[in-house]
Amino acid sequence: MARSRFADGVAAAALLLGLAGAALAQGPAQGPAQGQGSSAAMPPQVAAAERRLSAAYADTLSKLGGAAREHLQADQARWRANRATACVGEPADIADCLETGYRDRTSHLEWLAEGGYPFVSDQAIVKSGKARGIPYIIDASYPQFDGRSVDFSAVNRQLATAAAEAAERAVPGPDADTGGGAYAGPPWSYEQVYTLHRPGPNAITVYVRYDSYDGGATGTVGVLGTLVDLRTGKAVGPDGVFLATAPWLRELTRIVGADISVPNLGDLLKEPQRYVFLEDRLELSFGPHEGGPFTVEIRYDRLRPLLRPDGPVPRTSAAARSPD
Repeated sequence: MARSRFADGVAAAALLLGLAGAALAQGPAQGPAQGQGSSAAMPPQVAAAERRLSAAYADTLSKLGGAAREHLQADQARWRANRATACVGEPADIADCLETGYRDRTSHLEWLAEGGYPFVSDQAIVKSGKARGIPYIIDASYPQFDGRSVDFSAVNRQLATAAAEAAERAVPGPDADTGGGAYAGPPWSYEQVYTLHRPGPNAITVYVRYDSYDGGATGTVGVLGTLVDLRTGKAVGPDGVFLATAPWLRELTRIVGADISVPNLGDLLKEPQRYVFLEDRLELSFGPHEGGPFTVEIRYDRLRPLLRPDGPVPRTSAAARSPD
């Protein structure tokens, strides 16, 4: 995942960053040629991604009114400001960062346009600098549930705190190896993106993917899942999805154990963040320190007898959408 890269080529980057900043500032709802910085001056793939974003934003906005429309406009302005801050470095790095950002945001807007607007805004921690002579980059996006029907404050704190703590680990501390004051390694970094999914009409899954490096020989990549019940505003673990009387842990251990060999698999499967409930399947992920990386996909057809009838992941095969 290459979202942004720390570099000293400021002069070479200034032209492309200025053009990108102008395109971001004008607002994707406008045509690329209507701003002071035309997308035509950017690399073709970036300009094409910006046009797709413009179309997706205009389409989603046209379907909204009142508070939902105002919420999306404010969210889009915040997203533009974060991207302008995050996309720095050499021209190629800026172009890659913009193209990836446009693509991710387009997917998010298209998801919103498919059904009821859920009042989920995009938040980000974006900063770069040097600490103890070591450069670092942080570009971490996370969602915030802004619906007013229930209290989402606890799950919002959970999502924000997890992003902040992970980002903080990318800032070199007192124990960092500075190479004797002449650090020559790669920048420390933490990059995080997310997608939203509806496994049922009353739930949203936050699917986080991250890429971190805080010294050492290699970095770490991984995924995290948070299932949010829209009826309560709370995060729900697997014990809230599966029947209390069903042997769900034993069955999942059997299914996963048939594909991979992981020590203490039963204990690992008790961890809520390991569960990513998608529209048609459950994904369970295991990191490098657990013998992976592995992701085991389990279709809901295999799990339906274990699911709670009134739970956030319904037993029925079709997960109809409903507004927040």
